[in-house]
Amino acid sequence: MLCYLPLWTMAQIQWPAGKEAAIMLTYDDGLQSQLENVVPALNEHNFKGTFFLMGYYLDAKDIPQWREVSHQGHELGNHSIYHPCNEAQADTLSSHCRALNCYTVEEMLNEIKIMNTFLSAIDGKSQHSYAYPCGQYKAGGQDYGTPMIAQGICNFARMSDSEEVITSPSQLIPNNVPSFTAFPGYKAEQLTSFIEKVLANGGAGVILFHGIGGDWISVDVEEHQKMIDFLASHPEIWVGTFSDVLSYIQQQK
Repeated sequence: MLCYLPLWTMAQIQWPAGKEAAIMLTYDDGLQSQLENVVPALNEHNFKGTFFLMGYYLDAKDIPQWREVSHQGHELGNHSIYHPCNEAQADTLSSHCRALNCYTVEEMLNEIKIMNTFLSAIDGKSQHSYAYPCGQYKAGGQDYGTPMIAQGICNFARMSDSEEVITSPSQLIPNNVPSFTAFPGYKAEQLTSFIEKVLANGGAGVILFHGIGGDWISVDVEEHQKMIDFLASHPEIWVGTFSDVLSYIQQQK
């Protein structure tokens, strides 16, 4: 859980010229529907998104496409290799000994390091952000996010299922960045309502997507496009990558 001080005790975020808030659009698992439906929609308005890739699902034929996505200014983030979740929530990849409760912290960190190397081979970058699979940060019952950040393995780590808005640099906890999850059936109004909340608070907010118009945990293309159009109608909102926006906020601490 994130603990926040009353707003009047905290310095507000000072955004770049003309901007009043920031939205980070993040997409998990490295899905084909993201390449087909999301990247073109973002590029149309010069918005920059973050795509958290999972090693297990990366196909060799997709690597040139993801490399081009990076060259276009989008961020490629680390979503582990096998997507380990606790056994009670495990899918076919994280069942049995790939469940998060079967990992040690060292084993989890090693997996993240290997995935970082894979990402560096794609985008040529030495630093990457991270998204906790299933929003879970304990390997074998021990927090692995804190040492991951402390050791410089990743710069920021995204949690899930939260409508919290970062309204002050002091609220930014690098290993525990909240995000609002978009589930199947969500309408544009639910997405834009969160964006309006972020703007009203002059803060920063993260939205978590999976498939867009396909794959799994999918949001309809039309609803996603309506959200993009809403953001395009609000030039006072910075639509930037996860690492770019959070690095900007961190510099104000």
